[in-house]
Amino acid sequence: MASALGRVREDDRAVKDLILEALDVIGSDDFDRYFDLFTDDAVWMMPSSFKDVHQDEARSFYRFTRKFKFDQETVVDEVVVSEDWAYVRLNFEGYLRPKIDDSAPPLRSASRHIWILKKQVDGAWKIARDIWNSPKPTS
Repeated sequence: MASALGRVREDDRAVKDLILEALDVIGSDDFDRYFDLFTDDAVWMMPSSFKDVHQDEARSFYRFTRKFKFDQETVVDEVVVSEDWAYVRLNFEGYLRPKIDDSAPPLRSASRHIWILKKQVDGAWKIARDIWNSPKPTS
């Protein structure tokens, strides 16, 4: 029983570290590292689309990050770790600020995500699914 509890704590810590690393990368100028945190067969369920997106298409979609800096508050609403799977429910809200043109106005950005994480054969955790939507502003 003690070894099972130790694994749970170890997995909880590893999942937390992955979440914190992902949030750090999202706010950094090296967004390409974000994709290192995903499984090779990761799937993104994009807002307003019936088509799932895989790594190559996700990289293409996120090319805009070369021109913008994420200036967002993040709230992690829920983290559940269960054996080799975990999920994280989180919200991003703030602005995308142009990196080059300081006179350009920032773009409002809000999104809600569920990240589904999978424990890999080597014991590392990676994001396997990103399911998200972009809520309409309330004001």
